[in-house]
Amino acid sequence: MGKLKAYVPVLLSLLISFVIILLIGFNSVNKAPGEVYKVYVDGNFIGAIKSKSALEKYINNEQKSLKKEYGVKKVYIPNGIDIEKELTYKGKIISEKKIYKKIKEKKSFTIKGYIVTISKEKEKDIKLYLLKKGIFDKAVKQVLYSFESKENVLNYKNDTQAEIKTTGSTIENIYIDQDITIQEAFISTDELIFTNEVDLTKYLLFGTLDNGKEYTVRLGDTIETVAFNNKLSPSEFLIVNPEFTNVNNLLSVGQKVSIALISPILNIVVEKNVVEDMDKPYDTIEKEDSSMDLGTTQVETEGVNGIQRVTEKIQYVNGEARPAYISNVEVLKEPVNKVVIKGTKKTYGGVYTGSIDPAISSGSWGWATVSPYIITSYFEWRWGRLHEGIDISGCGMGSPIFAIESGTVLSTYDGCSNYGSISDSCGDYFGNYVWIQHPNGVYAVYAHLMNGVVAYPGQQVSKGQVIGYMGSSGSSTGTHLHLGTFYGGTKYGEYGGGTVFNPLSLY
Repeated sequence: MGKLKAYVPVLLSLLISFVIILLIGFNSVNKAPGEVYKVYVDGNFIGAIKSKSALEKYINNEQKSLKKEYGVKKVYIPNGIDIEKELTYKGKIISEKKIYKKIKEKKSFTIKGYIVTISKEKEKDIKLYLLKKGIFDKAVKQVLYSFESKENVLNYKNDTQAEIKTTGSTIENIYIDQDITIQEAFISTDELIFTNEVDLTKYLLFGTLDNGKEYTVRLGDTIETVAFNNKLSPSEFLIVNPEFTNVNNLLSVGQKVSIALISPILNIVVEKNVVEDMDKPYDTIEKEDSSMDLGTTQVETEGVNGIQRVTEKIQYVNGEARPAYISNVEVLKEPVNKVVIKGTKKTYGGVYTGSIDPAISSGSWGWATVSPYIITSYFEWRWGRLHEGIDISGCGMGSPIFAIESGTVLSTYDGCSNYGSISDSCGDYFGNYVWIQHPNGVYAVYAHLMNGVVAYPGQQVSKGQVIGYMGSSGSSTGTHLHLGTFYGGTKYGEYGGGTVFNPLSLY
């Protein structure tokens, strides 16, 4: 009996403990776990809140300034914030206000908008952030109107273009030569978000919203001289100064004009069918006369150019013509060839046969291609870069290229494929080329030739001699000849140091 009494306290303790355990277990089974929302910033946990919707509402109420700035009704959680729902029996909960402050220190809040992604060949894609989808289409139209008149575009769109009866042009196609995607998204307010078409148009044209430089007109200035001296083409000047209608408009001394450099983000292509009348050049025929002294000449018949009607297919990219294709030629008037009589009679007194410098101003320089041809790019600035020569196209792949004057071939290159861009086997912008030293210190480069360059270094060539054939090698956008001219030397190399000038000034 004494031993039993001794065990009673122990048994009572065990019984009480067992009851407590049962009660705790029973309550745990019947009590539902609570919902919490864990908040992460870029994968790092910053706290748990009781309600996700409460946090979203708090953010929207606090960000009144952003709603006013962008004209929106709601501001959203930043990108990079993850909120995960979790069921738990216990967990430390903090207020939406504290979480808001932590988020605000690390991230910018978002608004609903659109992301426009523009592919750029061999460059990183460009992303534009828009508040409204519609402003992109409106801005693209304004950019197009910078390069092509609104009237022409609307006539093309409405199929009301006038039929070409003699000469003129019509638009055949308009498109953007890039892949563009538009998707709705939550946009961080630390991005450049476009809210109107005016700013977006400016950005698409210039690549920036900064105001470009201004120039104060001086005595003697013209649109062409102001443009060239400030790295603009005349057409670019008219784009950045829309108050002028053509390059012949007069400038006033003291007048302020924009000289902002255009750097288009989009490649807007306009394809045209163009019909124009151009000269059909005459040939010069020489006859010998034994009754006239050697070294003397006499013009028997003056040459007169004929007229030919040429139909061309031309592609313009942001207003810049690419190498063209001539689809038809109709001769309206045949040329009259020039006939020159050359004396062959020798006299004992001798005749002076020393060299006479060609008179550049009189047009003694020959042309480098066959006719008809199209000059698709002139000696001018384009997108802040000087085009150091003229591009002649329309003659066709493999058409002959002639030396514009007599001279000495300094160097050639014949290692490029007929098509394509610069590669390791064609390590020059010019592709296949011929450099010739002509009279009067003129050096000329004939570039983008096809395989099979005829000329060779050290060769003496005469005016009109075939030196190669038109191609599209090197850094070329299509079949054409790039003719570049320099005074006093070539652009670089052994004979480098020359000063570039407009080839058309020779004629």
